Amino acid sequence: MPFRPAGRIFCQIFALASLGAVAAYAHAATDFPKKPITIVVPYTAGGSSDVVARLLEKPLSEHLGQPVIVDNRPGAGATIGTALVAKSSADGYTVLLADNAQTTAPAMYARLPYDPVTSFKAIGIVGSAPAMLLSSPQTKLRSIRDMLNDRVRGNEGFTVGVGSGSPSHLITALFQAQSKIKLQMIPYKGASQAATDVLGGQIDLLFTNPASAAPYIKSGRMHAIGMTGTHRLSAFPDVATFREQGVQGLEKANYWFALLAPAGLPNEVSQKWSGALAAALSTPEVTRKLGDLGISKIDMTPAQVQRFMAEDRQNWAHIVNATGMKLQ
Repeated sequence: MPFRPAGRIFCQIFALASLGAVAAYAHAATDFPKKPITIVVPYTAGGSSDVVARLLEKPLSEHLGQPVIVDNRPGAGATIGTALVAKSSADGYTVLLADNAQTTAPAMYARLPYDPVTSFKAIGIVGSAPAMLLSSPQTKLRSIRDMLNDRVRGNEGFTVGVGSGSPSHLITALFQAQSKIKLQMIPYKGASQAATDVLGGQIDLLFTNPASAAPYIKSGRMHAIGMTGTHRLSAFPDVATFREQGVQGLEKANYWFALLAPAGLPNEVSQKWSGALAAALSTPEVTRKLGDLGISKIDMTPAQVQRFMAEDRQNWAHIVNATGMKLQ
């Protein structure tokens, strides 16, 4: 029997084992999905991201052939739920319903438990929506002009509920800088808690997106002072943009929603996910409901979503530096 060095035998065994692992990995990717899938929402239930995720639950489940479950993991400006997905297996069974926090957090926090650039792979984008400034009925504020004319609150500073380190926090700071209107930012753990205090008159204002604002505006329980973006929404034709009211520089301060997976997701699984998302977004019911929520669909490939997020990170980094809002 010929002599074979132990090192050579080990290398051969390792090579065979590696080939087997690769084959098993490829089979798993081709076989995807074969068990329930989780969409992690890094916010409390009832918020806009939660609403969007639950709107996608049924059509995604129908197209993927497996149950899709929404899992709310709020906290720390959305970084807790985001970190959970970043550290999950890159097999397609755990994905993130991401929003602006994905691009604002790197500018706000000195350290994050994940790398916002390399820890994720884009599946696709759902759409974007402007940020709306809502007022308590007790304030009788209906426009920027009303805010400028309210000398009592204007001198003290209008109270605004914000999630510390959240996109709404940055949008509020940008609004203050561009409008020159004095604000007092009151920290909240979630938008729903801030909304409760706006309704009760404990605070004056709240920045949120149309998905969260819709029930309050349509019921008359809150009033929309204005919104970011460049044009009015068909779902809210009476809500003027800030630019229309003389406040510039808020045209790009919008919310967006996208599905992200952990980095390393196999291309086969990524393509199945992207196809399922595109199919879900094309259904008449989803299209109608997104429109009702003021969310405009965006047509982007996963690669374009990656570039879009990179540009958004740079934009918010500039805003954070200009407003001095860096958190520890």
